[in-house]
Amino acid sequence: MKLLPFVLTAAVLSLSACNQQTETSVPAGAAASAEAPAQPQKLTSSDNKITVNLQNGGFTDARSNAAVQPEGVTPEELTLLQRDEARNITLYAANLGKAKTANAAEYFAKLKSTLETDKSFDNVQVGAATENRMNYRFTQNNPDSDLLSENCIAIFEAGNIYNVCASSDTATQDELAAVLTEVTVAK
Repeated sequence: MKLLPFVLTAAVLSLSACNQQTETSVPAGAAASAEAPAQPQKLTSSDNKITVNLQNGGFTDARSNAAVQPEGVTPEELTLLQRDEARNITLYAANLGKAKTANAAEYFAKLKSTLETDKSFDNVQVGAATENRMNYRFTQNNPDSDLLSENCIAIFEAGNIYNVCASSDTATQDELAAVLTEVTVAK
């Protein structure tokens, strides 16, 4: 799935101290320990079919953010759209409806072939399909010429197809995969 371009609004400020040292009443390292610990987060799709459990959650609802809407997914199919601004990661789930085939292995074989032959995708990696899941990842240039990485799980459950994807133009594929570590489907 392609995502519409991301709008980056963060600016990086570099400050130079010129070897000056300042005194502080907070010991070095205390500021880091004062940061809030990572909070678990449980995200559930609007149709209650997909649940994503995160150990380090910072996601908020992004359905009203047109810039992160997945291209090619209708509003009716989109059941979860979340954004972690701090990590620049978008997470979405889509219920793509009934499969055109009743055989999951056949569906995954066709999906793998499509991914590997689509010239708009680079660095395609497709995992081994299980009884009802197949992981895949790729990169592509988005319209802003940024390299967009996407990591997905295709799920074949009770004849329906679900896609759960994490994408970013700054996060690594490993960071995206970590977002998808605990994805469950209601039976």
